[in-house]
Amino acid sequence: MQVSDQHTQQLLMTATLKNGQLEFYTSDQYDEYMIPPNQIIAEQHQLACKVGIPKPFKEGQTVNICPCCKQQIEKTQIDFQRDEMAFSFLGSGYPLYFNFIKCCLMIVGVLFLTSGQYQLVSNLTSNDCEDLVVQVQHRYKEVQKEDSWSEQVHNYCLNDWIARSSLANKRFQSILTELPHYFNFSSVIFILIIIFFFRKSQLIIDNDCDIKENTPSDYTLIVKDIPKDCKQQQLKEFFENKFNVEVMEIDYIFFANTLKELEQELEVIVKQQKIALETNDNDQLINLNEQKKQKQNQITTEALRIQQDFELFSGTAFLSLKYEDHKQAILKSSNYRTQQVISNIFFGCIIQEAKSLEINNQYIKVDQAPEPGDVIWDNIVHNDNRRFWVRLLGFTFSQIVIALFLIILLELAKIQAQDASNVPATLVEVQTDQGIVQVSLPSQQKSKNMGSIIAALLTTFINSFVVGRLSNFLVGFESYETYSLYTVSLASKLSLMLFVNSAIIAFLASTIYTRNLFGPGGLIYTETYFFITNAIIPPLVTFIDPNRITKSLKLWWIKKFNKAVTQKELNELYEHSEHMIELKYADIMKTLFITFFYTPLTPAGYITSFIGLALYYVAEKYVICYRMSVKHTPSVQLSILMTEMMEYLPIIYAAGYLIFNYQITGSTSYWAIASILVSFLSSVLPMQYFVESWFKQEEQDETTSYNEAKVNFSTTYSLQNPVNKYNKQEQIIQSQLKSKSQSQL
Repeated sequence: MQVSDQHTQQLLMTATLKNGQLEFYTSDQYDEYMIPPNQIIAEQHQLACKVGIPKPFKEGQTVNICPCCKQQIEKTQIDFQRDEMAFSFLGSGYPLYFNFIKCCLMIVGVLFLTSGQYQLVSNLTSNDCEDLVVQVQHRYKEVQKEDSWSEQVHNYCLNDWIARSSLANKRFQSILTELPHYFNFSSVIFILIIIFFFRKSQLIIDNDCDIKENTPSDYTLIVKDIPKDCKQQQLKEFFENKFNVEVMEIDYIFFANTLKELEQELEVIVKQQKIALETNDNDQLINLNEQKKQKQNQITTEALRIQQDFELFSGTAFLSLKYEDHKQAILKSSNYRTQQVISNIFFGCIIQEAKSLEINNQYIKVDQAPEPGDVIWDNIVHNDNRRFWVRLLGFTFSQIVIALFLIILLELAKIQAQDASNVPATLVEVQTDQGIVQVSLPSQQKSKNMGSIIAALLTTFINSFVVGRLSNFLVGFESYETYSLYTVSLASKLSLMLFVNSAIIAFLASTIYTRNLFGPGGLIYTETYFFITNAIIPPLVTFIDPNRITKSLKLWWIKKFNKAVTQKELNELYEHSEHMIELKYADIMKTLFITFFYTPLTPAGYITSFIGLALYYVAEKYVICYRMSVKHTPSVQLSILMTEMMEYLPIIYAAGYLIFNYQITGSTSYWAIASILVSFLSSVLPMQYFVESWFKQEEQDETTSYNEAKVNFSTTYSLQNPVNKYNKQEQIIQSQLKSKSQSQL
């Protein structure tokens, strides 16, 4: 789309390819706090933020660049029908994500074919839920010791499709309940094999993406604990003299609290401007315009001052080298220091050991740099010791909040389970070996089970809207320095929270409070309705995108009532919703955990979960291609963590089978115990290390130099550094665009 308006054209950034190098032009007229905003700029920003491959540059051709996000406006849209490698220009995170969903579909499908199919057919063809009198006669010796027959109402199942498809429908047939033991053990072995080879496919995809893409991190180290009196030139000479390499760029990270305070003051002035515009207070508006210009100049001056004040230097820098093998040589020749703090699994991961070097009688840490767009700049300024204590405090606070949250949900599940258990009952005379007795039994009518339906809908709503935002808020305390580490922590915590909320709470409510597993309104009904709603609601919510609707309503409100907004606010309303991949991973893992835990009880869940995951895959791929923006690309660490969590699936499956088989049939299975032991052994062994050793991928260092590769970078550390935001000359020199060849399309 070409910009026709001359004034709009002047506001945009442009780039021209001349002699193999990009030359940039940035207009001083663009102001993100401009009121009224330029709608065409907002529409251009929407195009720049969408997921797509930037069009290749041609010699002498000038292209428009969004001054807000510094991305190329003209992009080639990804075809929905293409495979996951079409998203490799975003890094390996998204190809791995779509491959992960495919693996989940394969695991659920294999589990259904190896054991679930037999369980479902044998359940449906049995008849233990057909005649309530027969059920009483089977259970008479067990229940005759009870003081009140009415307490046994929920030990009997109704003759409906939910009960007949469950394990309860063959609970008196020992032959049919023993045969699945062998099928389940073989299923666990198949699952472990699939996960093992899935790890191999992860390595291949990550390696292929790394070969296709050329990024700043290929050439860059992150250096920490640099002395404050060590200037860029000294650091450059240290590395060049010690390792015989050529340092191309060094980007120091500074504390910018004063800059943030000034930005907040500017926001206050802008809000006052809006009020003055809406009230037509021209005198006040002139005064505020002058204040705004003064504050913006003050911010620019402060940004330059911060870069010259080494008392504000955080001790962290990004150091880019001429060739990738220079970076690898430094990492290989550096040594690990003495034991450092390594957070355990309960902290969510990751204060890692870093290699160190000695400079001016002080140790500095060196490590592989994250991608520029992966850095959380507000957190990276802190040292590892402070980050550990902040993370410990955040972890403690999050556990308290989670405990309170789970107590509330458990009490709510108790009320709902008891309400669902209040079904009509009648007094029936039954002939037993002890004579004729009168038993209170559930009426032979179809139970609506409204309590179970409401519980399933409410649980799905809480998991879809509340838990994600709560977890996001809690993990924010833990001060992760990259979005990859942040998403790893959030996805692991959120997956476990969703599993506990959806599975464990319902199980405890049904076994402790109501003792109702398969009776009317019991656990099988709650989980069956949950499987159905969970298969429909998450893909539907993904496709509809409530955030997109909210933005549309806000835009309608602004246009309808002529509300004053800034260019920045209008840009945010026009841009597509950000895809939160960590929430999506957690939602998928929640589905898998619940499926593996409850399908031994209700094997129809295999079918609904498979359909739900397939719909989720289609919805996710569609919205990412056409309706979403991707601001932060995750690393392979997130996919590896989710694979590590998949190792718990066989344990959960075997434990669920053992628990429900014992509670309903009264028998135990040594094969199920063996499955748990085998699965546990697989989960504690370093399977990722084994896979990386046995299927070692050939490392291919970049042969092009840093300067030659810069034209292909989507961003740089200097461009992302918030202190450089107001340095126009820095943006012109340092900002780069990703140029794609037509062969990638």
